[in-house]
Amino acid sequence: MDKKIGNDLGVDVSKKRLDVTLLPAGGGKRRKRFANSTVGIAALHEWLQRQTSGEVHICMESTSVYWEELAETMPEAGYKISVVNPVRIKGYALSQLRRSKTDPLDGDVIADFCRSQQPAAWTPPTAQQKKLRALVRHLEALKKSRTQQQNRLDTCRDEAVQASLAIVLAVIESEIEQVQAQIDELIDQQPDLKEKKELLESIKGFGQKTAIHILAEMYDLPEYENAKAAAADAGVTTSHYRSGSSVRRRPKISRMGKAAVRSALYYPAISAIQHNPIVKRLAQRLAAKGKHKSVIRVAAMRKLMHLAYGVLKNRQPFDPAYAA
Repeated sequence: MDKKIGNDLGVDVSKKRLDVTLLPAGGGKRRKRFANSTVGIAALHEWLQRQTSGEVHICMESTSVYWEELAETMPEAGYKISVVNPVRIKGYALSQLRRSKTDPLDGDVIADFCRSQQPAAWTPPTAQQKKLRALVRHLEALKKSRTQQQNRLDTCRDEAVQASLAIVLAVIESEIEQVQAQIDELIDQQPDLKEKKELLESIKGFGQKTAIHILAEMYDLPEYENAKAAAADAGVTTSHYRSGSSVRRRPKISRMGKAAVRSALYYPAISAIQHNPIVKRLAQRLAAKGKHKSVIRVAAMRKLMHLAYGVLKNRQPFDPAYAA
């Protein structure tokens, strides 16, 4: 029996605008543009109420943070929301031989993707998860700022500027300590976050910093369909390029996913290759096959992502003897 067709809405999200394409259940296509603001989202809701009856499935890309207010507001009105990795949308557009790219046409592609692929519903973060993510991102921004100012201080020869930079660095250092304390307090006060952090820290190679980054950026990790899907969303899969018998480029990390997660996994992977028995055996097998160090490192990052998914999904600490 054919699948029942509902109302599908594709939203191309930018900082200031929402370009939407509606595919009504009865057929046809309707486009509209709204402001990406609280008022604009309310206007979108009113427009949908006039245009449709029955369930509406809304799809959007996870573009920066611009999608968050829309995604968090619309479920309250009864809409099904899907937040999709932009790489999937781009791949779908290429498969449809789309040659033009404009905001309205992007909305068309997302609406078509929504109807044909029926992506899974998005799980909104809790207030605590949102707070943790905001604090972790702020902490990373402060650390980058500290590095920038320290580099300026190291190369500066003017005493007045040096004194000013020293004051700035002291303020940044104080803020880093305060934000880190807020993160620790938030986790300690939330039994669920605390348990998940301890589960992640049980993985050899993971420390507190890595565990907190995973919790902040992939709060819904246990809800993924499988470990492979989680690794793909984190962007720690290998991209291969081969054509015929002569074109064989070195495999490299795909970089299609959450950059913050990839960054958080880089040094833990190097450590895990030495100290995590499961990752170490994987690295040894790949090395015996003549794989390049960069390929082995990506494989280690991917294996760590699989392990993180496993301990959170099963609510069981890491067992190094499990694979054996």
